[in-house]
Formats: sequence, structure tokens, C-alpha cells
Amino acid sequence: MTVNIDRSSLLRFDRISAAAIMLSLASGNLNAQTQSAEGGSSTVIIFAGLLTAFLVLLVFFILFVLGGDVEPLARALRSAYRAISPKSGGEAMPIDEVHDGITELDNRVPPWFNYLFGGTVVFAVVYLLNYHVWQSSPLPLAEYAEEVAAADLSRRVRMASEGTINEDQLAALVDDVSIKEGREKFQRNCITCHGTRAEGIVGPNLTDQFWIHGGGIRNVYATIKNGVPEKGMISWKLVFTPKEIQQIASYVLSLQGSNPPNAKKPEGNLYTDPKPQPKDSTKAATRL
Repeated sequence: MTVNIDRSSLLRFDRISAAAIMLSLASGNLNAQTQSAEGGSSTVIIFAGLLTAFLVLLVFFILFVLGGDVEPLARALRSAYRAISPKSGGEAMPIDEVHDGITELDNRVPPWFNYLFGGTVVFAVVYLLNYHVWQSSPLPLAEYAEEVAAADLSRRVRMASEGTINEDQLAALVDDVSIKEGREKFQRNCITCHGTRAEGIVGPNLTDQFWIHGGGIRNVYATIKNGVPEKGMISWKLVFTPKEIQQIASYVLSLQGSNPPNAKKPEGNLYTDPKPQPKDSTKAATRL
């Protein structure tokens, strides 16, 4: 038996196959990107879903409405491009003065520029209604206040779970877990001023025995907690819990004598831990 297949049928089959392959690749890529994100954001997921739905509808439109022939779609795209592309009037604009025989053509403003300008006007109207009339979305200042309140609530919850710290009897932590936690927080928040190894950049070197605001666990803890506003160091008590500040201070003290390369010159005064005063064992005489 002989099967006759004309050239147009083969071309249509090739177009259908190519469209199906493009759809499968795009869907697989979107799914991979969505799954690779840790938790993903709702905006990315919604965008991926809408794009996938658009590609599915486009392929079905090409297959069942256009019969696999993409030429009508290509003609529509070309017509749209011609509609927004600028066209020259071909006539020179009258000018009062002649400059080296240079003339200026009377070209119209590109339609795409007018569409873009109109889009910004529509966006401005929607923005005004959304933020200032209906107030369905918070303004930046209100959104910032909400984030600060949420962060403060989270800090309070952590403080309640960690318990209170007696700052008068504060001691440096030496266990590996506390030092590791302190190092991680130091690397995330303090290296801009103090360097990755606490060698000092804008802020002082924290690895020597010279301290501007006093050494030892209590002084370092107080400096981190209250900050040094006149020198640009913020107060970290609204960011970290007392336990976390103790961990950071303990990590800083663990770097004493590490002598990192390119360390900043010593600043402040030499600090030595005060020796505990021995208790007087003599008893006061009692009167008979």
C-alpha cells in the first residue's frame, strides 16, 4: 500500500512538533526554576503559572485554530510592529537659518513612545487609587513600620524563650555552639567596619589588648548593646537579644591575640582584666 504525503502536510507536522517541543521545554524550565527556589515567593509562582497557561493556550491556538500554520500569527506580529514603528514624513521642516545645508525631516513621534507615555499615565491613576483613595495597599512608611513591629515582636519572642541575663554577673561563653553562633552573627553584621577577621577597617582592631571603650565581657557587651552613635556604630539591642549579644561579645574576645594579617594599629588604652579582690577572712572582734 502506498501513502501519499504532500509537502504542506510535512511542514504542518514539523510546525506542530516544534510547538509541542517548545511547550514541553518551557514548562520543564519553569517547573525547575520554581522548585529550585527555597520556598519560592508567591509572585514568582503566580507568574510562572500565568506564563505556562499562556504557552498552553498559544500552542492550542496554533494547533486547533490555525491548523499548525503559524503564518497568520507571524503576519499579525509584523502588522503590529509596523503599527508602532516610526514613519518618516519625508518632508523637510522649514527653518529660519541654514547650518551647512543640514535639514531636519518632519518625523512623527514613534507610536511606541506614545503608548509608553499613555501606560505611565494609566499606571499613575491606578497607583493613586490603590494607595491614596482606596488605601488597599500600605504606603512605604506604613509598610516599614509594620516590618519594624514584626521584627521587634520576633525579638521579644526569642528573648522570652532564652530567658533573662544578669548583666552584673556576665561571663564570657566558651562552648563551641555559642562561639559559632557569635561568629555567624559577626560575619553577617560587623565585618563591614571591623573586617572578616576583626582586624579593623573603619572600626578598631578587636584582636589586640587595646580598647577604646574598655575590654572584658561586660564592656564589650555594653558597647555592642548601646552602640557608639558618635562614631557611627548603631545600638544592636533592638536587633539582637541579650543572649545573642553575649554570644557576639564572647566570639570577639575569643579572637584576642589571633594577630590577623593587615591588622589596624592599636587604638585606645591597654586593658587587663581586674583581678578579683580577696575576701577579708579576719573576723571583727565582738564586744563582750
